[in-house]
Amino acid sequence: MSAVLSAKNRIPERLLARLWQKRAARQEWLRTHGGTKFRVIYPGSVGTGAGPDFRNALLEVEGQGIVRGDVEIHVRQKDWKSHGHGGDRNYNGVVLHAALKVDSQDTQLQSGRYAPVVSLEQLLASPGPAEQGTEKPGLLVRASNAGLWALLGQQGYPAPNSPDEMGELLDLAGDHRFLAQSGYFAALLREQSAEQTLYENLMEGLGYRYNQQPFLKLAARAPYAALERGAGRLPREGRAQALGSWLMGLSGLSSQGLFFAGLSTGEPQGHSPLPRVGFGAPLFSKEWHCFRLRPSNHPRRRIMGAAVLLDRFLDQGLVAGLAGACGAGRAKELLTALTVPGDAGGQPALIGKARAGDLAVNVVLPFFHALNGQAGTPSADPLTLYRSFGKLQDNELIREMTDQLLDPAWAGGVPSKLVNSARRQQGLLRLQAVLTGAS
Repeated sequence: MSAVLSAKNRIPERLLARLWQKRAARQEWLRTHGGTKFRVIYPGSVGTGAGPDFRNALLEVEGQGIVRGDVEIHVRQKDWKSHGHGGDRNYNGVVLHAALKVDSQDTQLQSGRYAPVVSLEQLLASPGPAEQGTEKPGLLVRASNAGLWALLGQQGYPAPNSPDEMGELLDLAGDHRFLAQSGYFAALLREQSAEQTLYENLMEGLGYRYNQQPFLKLAARAPYAALERGAGRLPREGRAQALGSWLMGLSGLSSQGLFFAGLSTGEPQGHSPLPRVGFGAPLFSKEWHCFRLRPSNHPRRRIMGAAVLLDRFLDQGLVAGLAGACGAGRAKELLTALTVPGDAGGQPALIGKARAGDLAVNVVLPFFHALNGQAGTPSADPLTLYRSFGKLQDNELIREMTDQLLDPAWAGGVPSKLVNSARRQQGLLRLQAVLTGAS
């Protein structure tokens, strides 16, 4: 083996994945090991948890047209087998296997289907015109991602010709995402109470990426009406602890059942007997994702944050309380209402400002827009308040779509400056959903 090839084989898989994410869509055409030409329109969103490295990639394959599916990245093609992917149904959506060292033209999936293989040597050898800087300013984004913009154009999002046009497109897409979420909440409101709808979606938002489903299940096992009824019978000073005790016990996360060590660890003190009526069976602890989570994101802390939030608005009701926070039409007041600081011992916030911002933009404001004049609707217009929100914390999808869609020549060479509001961040998420078929 040559020294050059040996050096390439030492490239970490995570750097190869970054190479795919950054360079694949910048190439005119690539070829599989079997000789089929294809073009990467969208490299896919970074996978999380068990499954392929990239989800919902879009490939234009010669003789087939647009192919949508997952992409798996390896240093060596044979790593597919050594990593156990061949017997894992989570990988049955793979439409392309990319590796630095390729042995054959395809890879067999658990389903029995075969995925073509492409060598990443092609990306090592050529960064593509977008990274070489050969395109004229203002045309770079459309030249390097013409196929991607062609798909977006079919959905009403034509390629922009200037930074101003890009900003207007992101604002439009951000409004579309808001209205789509409002429509989703309107459908839920036809099936259940406003309090339960708002509560369970706040709980889902606290689960962030990995624990959304367990939080939704917890909201079903501990419905808002049962929590309100049980806590309403208790002295005010003990309600938050009782709510935390009940939620934690039903989560299945504590080996001590309903007995806990103390609030400074994000768990309630003492034992509050679970009311007899209205609650379901506890979840299993294995349903939660806790591996390698930052301490501030651990579901135990988020559950305690939910308990404090519920207690904060228990007397007036969750809907009325948050409607009041929206009533002044100022983002700061809504963020304050959704933030739950840590204890006096310097512990991290149970619900910090970043998570409060996500809850406000993704849950609270589209929820109140869906109420549309019903009881509990705030006096301020939710859509107007949404449009006033400044930029929130970025996530992987927002950064990814910024790289894919924004011309590097814009905003003084820092195109992310164009994404200067929550509305525009939501616009990028809307465009990503359009590309992946999730909208």
